[in-house]
Amino acid sequence: MKHVFRRGFPLLLCLLLTAGCGRAADPPPAPEPDAPPAETLPPAEKAADPRDMEIVLPEEYQELLLVTTDFPDGGANPHWVQLLLVQEKASVEAARADGFSGEGDGVLFGISALDQTAFEQLCQGDGSGCEVFARDESWYYARTFPTDVRFYRSGGTVDTQTEDWKTWERLSALGPQVSADIIQRNGLTPYSLQEFWNQPFTWEGDHAYVKYFRYFTFDGSKREYETLVLSQPARQGEGGIWCVERVYDEYGTVSLTIPAIDQPMADHYAALQAECDAGQHPELLTPLGAARAYILTPGYYNAPPAEESLELTDGPDGGYMETNRRMHELLSDLFFDRAVDGRELLDCAGSFTYDTWGVMGRRNYGSDWWTPLKKALAEAAVGPDQADRDRDMMNFYLSAYDPYAEAVAGMLQAQRAADAETFDRVLGEFDGGQQALLREALG
Repeated sequence: MKHVFRRGFPLLLCLLLTAGCGRAADPPPAPEPDAPPAETLPPAEKAADPRDMEIVLPEEYQELLLVTTDFPDGGANPHWVQLLLVQEKASVEAARADGFSGEGDGVLFGISALDQTAFEQLCQGDGSGCEVFARDESWYYARTFPTDVRFYRSGGTVDTQTEDWKTWERLSALGPQVSADIIQRNGLTPYSLQEFWNQPFTWEGDHAYVKYFRYFTFDGSKREYETLVLSQPARQGEGGIWCVERVYDEYGTVSLTIPAIDQPMADHYAALQAECDAGQHPELLTPLGAARAYILTPGYYNAPPAEESLELTDGPDGGYMETNRRMHELLSDLFFDRAVDGRELLDCAGSFTYDTWGVMGRRNYGSDWWTPLKKALAEAAVGPDQADRDRDMMNFYLSAYDPYAEAVAGMLQAQRAADAETFDRVLGEFDGGQQALLREALG
């Protein structure tokens, strides 16, 4: 590697990279950066080797930084090429003076190139400590950063009132600025993990949906379920294999399914399709068979599913997931004595189904979740917009079962006592069978 100063750009130190490969060290969440350097250079041709790309750092910080572009473990991971590691020099020197290696100290950020395999592996996690910011035809480019602060001074003392700390904060803002300049300088396309995660589907074409009642083999329950989304990644239509591409849990949280493989998913599924064409893996030819194979994959679930554990469906039930999620959040607030809006609580309770009760009971098993919920509902039962409160409570009662139904019946009685005319008018909105159940609750 050599440093090249460009007279026409006095604020920039240009680093022409000829480094080896290796996984990037992790660097600190950076403050919002200043605007990238203003000068515009003609886009460079995209090279097959990402180590040929041009990375520029502000010259004004040259004496404050240690910049590494030569990595001894080059080639250790052919899918992840480390291009650059930037550390604060003062932190490294202070750590070495105190007898440490300084290797992990002062780390600000790194720049790495990921191929398709490495990018898909990265998508399996939450992306912490690594931000993909660009791509070209062959590579994705990421800025890595520690999830903790690597600032170090003698004795390990951190004083945020010193000039040293203020300098550290300025240096911590360099990462996003350099990333933005890399895009402009090398003619890259801006990109982020969020673009991948936010796609409605990983694979185009037809999709199928399977409910997985994960507790059915334990106690026969079908009230708690996840929704598996399946696609045909290699060939559409008859004879095409199916795969589980994502999973919605009871609260609507989506998890992408990416096989633990050392090749791009497209290549993996193409090979599976060829094997299936040759008579192997017949279970992958149907959504239910592929769903069962997925559940049996080690590391995903604990118990083999029974036949009744899997059921085809039309798609994720948004109402089921949203009600579960809302009540889970409201219960958390009640547990920690945080204020809860009574109308919001009643509105959520009014959307309960028999299944929602099962999810609440399962997820809060062993805790006294009903006592604070019952108290908050009783307090919200009477107030402004009484008709809406009555309606929600009636729906809540119709979804309930003993011993909860008895407590909800008491709340219905309190509502009728507060405003019988409004209560009876709302009661008339329900069908005959529902009215009979509600009148029975009134005693």
